[in-house]
Amino acid sequence: MSLKTIGQIKKGIKSLKETEQFVNSFLVNIEKIFRFELNIKRKAKKKIDTSPAYSGNIKKKIEQGEQIADFSKIEINRNFLIKAFHKICEIRKSFNSEKEEEIKKIEEAIDNGKIDFTKIQKNLALHKLSYFNTLSKKISVSKELLHSISLTVYGPIFELCVEMRKDLIKDYVWKKGSCPFCGTNTAMAKFEKEVGRRVLWCPLCGAEWVYKRLECPFCGNDDQKLLRFFYLDDKSPYRVDVCDVCKGYIRTVDERKRDEEIKTNFEIEDMKTLYLNDIAEKEGYKKI
Repeated sequence: MSLKTIGQIKKGIKSLKETEQFVNSFLVNIEKIFRFELNIKRKAKKKIDTSPAYSGNIKKKIEQGEQIADFSKIEINRNFLIKAFHKICEIRKSFNSEKEEEIKKIEEAIDNGKIDFTKIQKNLALHKLSYFNTLSKKISVSKELLHSISLTVYGPIFELCVEMRKDLIKDYVWKKGSCPFCGTNTAMAKFEKEVGRRVLWCPLCGAEWVYKRLECPFCGNDDQKLLRFFYLDDKSPYRVDVCDVCKGYIRTVDERKRDEEIKTNFEIEDMKTLYLNDIAEKEGYKKI
């Protein structure tokens, strides 16, 4: 989570409100989630050693294009996870009344040992969503709800793991569009205001890395005739970059089109630009 203080959370919520895309009740609930994630990260920083995620020759891994972290190796105290899962379930029940019975089933599965935290952590880290489909059927809840709750607990810990070692990835050293830390495909990009560097963002661990300006982050296509972008509004800082080889697209924040100095917070911008997904997909492009 890139929101590091309560002040940043409040500023982010205000920014979301100004778009007039979200009702007030939704914003209140999102703030609860943000505060929970921030609290998890702060506690994890004191209680969890993330260093086991890194092993072997890091420099060699980077040179060979191998992800440098394995989040499944982070050792997390079971009691820490039990408390965290119960807390987020409590928060979700407070505003997801239609999901209350399913959330109760998740709580029961935690208490009776049907949920294996080690397996959840491993499958989140390895992007194996099929596991959540299997487990959700076993405990009779939706896979989307189970995955969402699990990610809300583990996401801040994965982000902490990256923040502690973000010095490992220097500018332009990583040549891939997938995350150098966990291998997840990028979800958003930005062009920096001052020098116009293109920076990609990982939605799982929050990592950011500099990438080539004129290359598809999904297939590596660098033929400018097959790469293009479109704005919905010439004055908007938001655009969609598309590739006509793999038909992938990426939402992008162009800071150069902003008058004021606004630091891009990808977690907030991700929510602001969800509507661009629908537009890109209607144009025949796909999320990769």
